[in-house]
Amino acid sequence: MLHKSKAWSLSLAVLLLLSVVLSACGGSDESSATDANGELAPVELVFYNYATPMKGQERVLQEINKYLKEKINATVKVVTMEGSDFETKVPVMLASGQPMDIVFTSSWTNNYLSNVSKQAFTPLTELMDKYGQDLKKTVPDTLWKGMTVKNEIYAVPSYKEIGHQVGVLMRKDLVDKYKIDTSSIQSWKDMEPILKTIHEKDPSILALDGSEGMYRSIPVQHMSGDWNLPGVINVGDQPYYNRPDDKIFDQYETPEFKDFVETAYRWNQAGYTPKDVEYQSENDWKAGKVFAGSLLYAPNYVYKRSAQLGYELDYQNLGKGVVETSDVQGGGFAIPRSSKNPERAMMFLNLLYTDPVLANMFVHGIEGQDYEKVDNTFIKPAEGVDPLSPDYDYGYGWMWGNVNIFYYDQSYPKDTLEQFKKFEDNNTPSPALGFNFDTTPVQTQIAAINNVISQFYPPLVRGTVNPDQYLPMFIQKLKDAGVDELITEMQSQYDQWKTEQTKS
Repeated sequence: MLHKSKAWSLSLAVLLLLSVVLSACGGSDESSATDANGELAPVELVFYNYATPMKGQERVLQEINKYLKEKINATVKVVTMEGSDFETKVPVMLASGQPMDIVFTSSWTNNYLSNVSKQAFTPLTELMDKYGQDLKKTVPDTLWKGMTVKNEIYAVPSYKEIGHQVGVLMRKDLVDKYKIDTSSIQSWKDMEPILKTIHEKDPSILALDGSEGMYRSIPVQHMSGDWNLPGVINVGDQPYYNRPDDKIFDQYETPEFKDFVETAYRWNQAGYTPKDVEYQSENDWKAGKVFAGSLLYAPNYVYKRSAQLGYELDYQNLGKGVVETSDVQGGGFAIPRSSKNPERAMMFLNLLYTDPVLANMFVHGIEGQDYEKVDNTFIKPAEGVDPLSPDYDYGYGWMWGNVNIFYYDQSYPKDTLEQFKKFEDNNTPSPALGFNFDTTPVQTQIAAINNVISQFYPPLVRGTVNPDQYLPMFIQKLKDAGVDELITEMQSQYDQWKTEQTKS
């Protein structure tokens, strides 16, 4: 009995120690979020977001925090950064375990999948079931599916446009002047006679600011999430890259890619596109020296861009839009494992996505100071506010979560929300939506392939080199770098993922 008593005491001590360690590692639990009376204890949440710092941010945050105190007895300290500042600093903070409660993550900065693999983010399923039920119902299933990694969700996706479409922006005055029928533009090939017209009739204008974006109009899912890396799967019923099955293939070793780079070279030789592979177009757009350019479109972007440039633009979509995994992972909010308040962070996100009062303070500031309501959907700058240089306004506001509950500037069309719905309905979900490629087994090949791509891809798709010479070299160097091993590994993981989807 004595031995059993000692063993039991030792086991109990170990269990108690283990519980303390687990509690320290996993952040606070529900009880630690409340005081002795069962009320929510006051906390400050630290929120790192990818957004442009605004002059009026502290003033607006004071009002936001008054509101949050009433709702969830919390205040929030928002640190906004963008560009290389965000990309270099935030991952280091996460790696060091610096305490923070909410952080922006995406496929293009502070990489979502990389952070998940490093266990930097807290799993959200249980937290949402307890504290984010309204949020869970608000965000569409398509977005949750794209954020799922091995049956778990680690970030709340930004509810903005779902998927992507590639289109062409054109100066409307020149469209009207030369009687261009924009509805006839159904693919990048249809642009050629239009570019010819502009170049011949108005040679002082650059017909197209670059051909690379046109190539992006071909509907595929990029299986690695990297749009330059080889390995895609066909999406939808478009003629480009159409395949009779869902086998992954190297898009660069296809007749379609050859056709495109030959066209890009022909356009460049004719003077329709820039001769300099490093050309930057923004100053020429501002000066009115460009006719057309391609873009990844979001509903009503054309109105915002027209306002930026000071002249009216026309837009035409190219082919069918796509929803691929990297689209969904293009923006979202994670709760880092270093958070001391994961429950309250989820309560905050639940409000941010469902409470128009809170959301519009983050996007537009304070009513009466920063904006005035025109009606329940549209607003205008408050009296004395310079619309070109406001003290606080994020315009479209996608970086704050849920565009469906934001006000829109009065310059936007009345059917703005309907346009978002139409945009979503016209985009085809990839059959591989939710597939996330683990690059670990082929990191050596990927590094070598990326070196090849950085050398050959830009000049080929921008038409500044002869594809008769450079395309065979590109394909061979990809082979030498291990592209076949990369595709084989992708296919193996994809086949396994499909089997798991069937079982579930």
